Amino acid sequence: MQDASLRLRTGTPDDALLVGVLGTQVSLDTYATKGIRPLLAREVLAHFSTEAMASLLARPDTRFVLAERDEHLVGFAQLAFAERHELVSGHPAVEVERLYVQARSKGQGIGKALIAAAAEQAKASGAQSLWLTAWVGNTDALVWYRRQGWLERGRTDYVFEDEHFENILFELPIQTK
Repeated sequence: MQDASLRLRTGTPDDALLVGVLGTQVSLDTYATKGIRPLLAREVLAHFSTEAMASLLARPDTRFVLAERDEHLVGFAQLAFAERHELVSGHPAVEVERLYVQARSKGQGIGKALIAAAAEQAKASGAQSLWLTAWVGNTDALVWYRRQGWLERGRTDYVFEDEHFENILFELPIQTK
């Protein structure tokens, strides 16, 4: 049962500032485990600037589901309807490019609510599954995805500035009932 104070809605370019700041916060909480280094700083600034977020929020093949509580953004799911991966083949699928929940809001069902909304949007587009990649160093996320029924499909690398970061690709079949 979803928390009545949690509101889910589709993001618009007007949400770029808040999505970018929350994205920065969650990204640093997740990946800056030893502190900030230039590579991480450049990536965060490039991916989560207000301009970059506004551009993504305006793309017709990308959709954001925002989770708000008391008019505060506490999480979001970024969906890519045009992305493909060789580990997910044979049927239409939608990528969850980011599933970000503010650390203080974890354990409150926000991730589950965002994935349920993502699955509904994917299903409406004709997709049969959701897929995502998770960094092998994010053990909390790996445990959570497995516990939610996501299936491990293989390993892949995320590359930024010639550095490789190992990820696990997960897939979640969408219920068609």
